[in-house]
Amino acid sequence: MSLILKLPDETESYKLLRQDKGAVENDYPVTLTDITFLYKKTDNDNQILRAKMSGKDVIVKFSHGERIAMRRLKHESQIYVDRLKPLWGIHVPKFYGFYLYTPLDLDEMFRACIILQYCGEPAVSDLSQLKDYRSDDLGIRQFRNDTLDIVFRLHSPEIELAHDALNAFHILDFQGKPFLIDFAGATYHDCFAWEEGKQLTRDVLPVKEGEVLRQMGSQSVECYELWYFLKSLDYGLP
Repeated sequence: MSLILKLPDETESYKLLRQDKGAVENDYPVTLTDITFLYKKTDNDNQILRAKMSGKDVIVKFSHGERIAMRRLKHESQIYVDRLKPLWGIHVPKFYGFYLYTPLDLDEMFRACIILQYCGEPAVSDLSQLKDYRSDDLGIRQFRNDTLDIVFRLHSPEIELAHDALNAFHILDFQGKPFLIDFAGATYHDCFAWEEGKQLTRDVLPVKEGEVLRQMGSQSVECYELWYFLKSLDYGLP
């Protein structure tokens, strides 16, 4: 499968071939329309675009020239295929492929991108704001709690993944539900917070809502990423 890609500030189109495990044995081209830049670095090593693909609203993470950035895209595509597939369209964006352009001319640059489902905008600008985001009249912090449950599931024996860079900009509000993004730095993770045969939920945390988690060390939940995330959410504050 191939992708015909022309960036908004370029006049030439390029044909990128799908490289991930989900590739199919045909050469039916994918075409993107209504492409706009959401984020563009001046050195062009990492760009985020929004586009339409066969009527779907998608995000394109694109890089050219910088090998490190392209390796990160390849790694993220492997994470989506190998670890995150059970969560596609539920807690993380659907994954539509990793594409690569390999130039014949040595003076040309490699180009690579991954295509993902568009899943809204960041819910908050700081993790501490999440506890009151979309809280209902009864004070139930459903959006915050759902986000916690997603992070717990990432660490579960089913997924075994640490995000390794989770911040407020990686938590999107998509139709009122949290979606996590940006797994370029994610790592495989055998989480010590999960006891054998026991599911990790908010109910089995060593502290309950209202107790002061921030005064406890990371060993209180036996996983630094989970402890740091809970602390950043002010989970242990009344």
